[in-house]
Amino acid sequence: MLKRKLWRDFLKNRTQFLSIFLMSLLGMLVFVGLDAEAAGLRKSSDTYYEQTNLADLWLQGSLFTDRDQDSALRTRNVKRASLRLTVDAKAQLPSGEPSMKLNFISDQEVSGMLLLEGTPWQPGTAGIWVDDMFALRQGVEIGDILTLRYESVDFQEPVRGIIKNPEYVYYTGDQAEMMPDYGNYGYGFLDPEEFPGDFPGYDTILVDIQEEASISAVKKALVQSFASENLVITGRNQQSSYQTLDSEIEQHKMMGLLFPSVFLFIAVLGIITTMTRMTANQRMQIGTLKALGFTRKKITRHYVSYGILISVLGAVLGSVLGYWLIPELIFSNFSQMYLLPSWDRSLSALSAAGLVLVAVISALVSFLACQRQLRESPADTLKPPAPKHIRHTVLEKSKLWLRMNFSSQWNLRDILRNKIRSLMGVIGVAGCTMLLICAFGCYDSFRSLADWSFEELMTNRTKILLDEQGGVHLGQELADQYDGQMIVEKAAEFESDGVTKTGQLTAVDDGSYYHFQNPKQQEVQLTEGGIALSYKMAQALDVEEGEFVNWHPIGDSTWHRSRISQIYRVPTGQGIAMTRKTYEKLDLSFRPTAVLTNQIPEAGLGDQEGIQGIQSLDDMKNSMNETMEMMYLMVGILILAAIILGTVVLYNLGALSFIEKTREIATLKVLGFRTRRIRGILQKQNLWITAAGILLGIPLGYGLLAALCGSISESQDMIPYVSKASMLLSAAGTLLVSAGVNFLLSGKTKLIELVEALK
Repeated sequence: MLKRKLWRDFLKNRTQFLSIFLMSLLGMLVFVGLDAEAAGLRKSSDTYYEQTNLADLWLQGSLFTDRDQDSALRTRNVKRASLRLTVDAKAQLPSGEPSMKLNFISDQEVSGMLLLEGTPWQPGTAGIWVDDMFALRQGVEIGDILTLRYESVDFQEPVRGIIKNPEYVYYTGDQAEMMPDYGNYGYGFLDPEEFPGDFPGYDTILVDIQEEASISAVKKALVQSFASENLVITGRNQQSSYQTLDSEIEQHKMMGLLFPSVFLFIAVLGIITTMTRMTANQRMQIGTLKALGFTRKKITRHYVSYGILISVLGAVLGSVLGYWLIPELIFSNFSQMYLLPSWDRSLSALSAAGLVLVAVISALVSFLACQRQLRESPADTLKPPAPKHIRHTVLEKSKLWLRMNFSSQWNLRDILRNKIRSLMGVIGVAGCTMLLICAFGCYDSFRSLADWSFEELMTNRTKILLDEQGGVHLGQELADQYDGQMIVEKAAEFESDGVTKTGQLTAVDDGSYYHFQNPKQQEVQLTEGGIALSYKMAQALDVEEGEFVNWHPIGDSTWHRSRISQIYRVPTGQGIAMTRKTYEKLDLSFRPTAVLTNQIPEAGLGDQEGIQGIQSLDDMKNSMNETMEMMYLMVGILILAAIILGTVVLYNLGALSFIEKTREIATLKVLGFRTRRIRGILQKQNLWITAAGILLGIPLGYGLLAALCGSISESQDMIPYVSKASMLLSAAGTLLVSAGVNFLLSGKTKLIELVEALK
């Protein structure tokens, strides 16, 4: 009997239960989908890192020999150690001269290659193993003879294999680039015997440590083993590729907790309002069940099953859909940014915990909602409920109340006497606006990132890259010829209170192409004597303006202790910046790595000795804008979620409110109110709730956007930005959804049977 009653109640209250079902479905769809994507990405990357034995530590700072490799291997808890020399070169191809990083390796014990095609690398084998994206874009195949140029020396290598390497899951051709353009530049691996000229030695030792060993302890032991002030040791969290992907995974985990919480919170409120109303309306039925001998425990279990059944069904279906849909959507876009050999979906314990949590919360909320009717005895329950003792509020006793028209009084009284229902409406609308603000804000923030970088911070149109042979004389010659500005950009290590980070050191000569902005995005000039520290690096080191930071360029054994005179914001290349005068006062040789100019260099300049290449900032900006396709997907998903959330919540509340006010509406019709005026009264309340929700949703949306922007990797900085047009569009979109739902509901006033409603 109770089962038949259960299905009959579902059909009678299908609108309210459908909204609970959809909110549970959407919440778990996003939660499980992002969990499957993030856990799968973690599993795929960890499998790749384990398969290729990604290094745990990188030792840099001087040229190493086989003896140094032996010293590293003798260090406690070091399992493997490999030697590598990395240099910048160019490939001579019919399509141009793309840059390549050439890695001359002693073995493949640490950070080895994943062979996709060709023959495996063996010590002493001539040839080059090229990354797959470079080979694909440049049309390089196995057996081709690749001509390479290093420091004006050309040499040829047969292509032996197409590979991937775990240190290049994410990489850009230049530190100033914000987005990768794979294939436009590449990397390759060779035997040291293939080095053009005398082999100078290795610049990196890659170390693999025991699984149970402490990273910090091994670092200290290595420092003691080498006893060199020039030694720089970095871990995985400081390696750009690993750290960027790791931050991406953590960001998706955070999104997987933030977004579903909105839908699940609405589902909980829906269960509260629906079950409270149902048990109140079924008071006589509950009394009858008690009189027939049904125990309180059995009746409680019956009503608790309503919330559990609907929410768990929605959660299970949402979990299945999320597991298959969300990872597929994200992987299809992220495979263009992160280079992994496989993309697998996986589930963590969070997904199972989420399902259990939904069931527990639904049961608890349903139990609490029906306790009021179940506490009374059968005799009391069979009686009609005592009429509510209505008290006039302070507002109703005020003079302001008398000045209001009837529709305002009627709606205010209804809102004040149905606070939970009204609050749920405000929260639902706020959630809709919040998601819309966040969606459009993501788009605005990403679009403004390109303008911020290439229109405000760097106002040049061309960047002439110099190699190690260039020197200050060539840089000065180019600066005079093209009215340019010389800059130095090199890797550096920073330390404060035991926290060590790697980043970029920037030194700028006199000129007007390289600009700096404070955290409020106001342009500032670099001061003489002190250093400027980037905003994200200051957060990573936990330092503020006026404090000191220790730093040194990688490759230089001398540490410097400088006062932070300024904090500046920059989208990429987090680190420190200073003027040329400050740089040279520290006994550092100003050897420019690039010249910025607005002029177009003459043809063939890039082939000259000492010049590594020429970058067009317009091409870099266009390349970055092409990556907006991924942002369109995120924006589209958030907009769709916002529309569904707003529609379901507003329709559910509107239908519930309409049913509860059927008698009042019928009374108004009997008193002579026309349908058109009654619809206007109902729409007025909806407009108030919508306006309150929009006002609440705008700051919540901006806060959510700020949290997302703050969760990106330490090497990047994105300032949350929402344009006025996006705010207006979000508000208009919410109003449109609200107006559409309200129009449908208010039209039901024509269908009210007056005699039946007034009984």
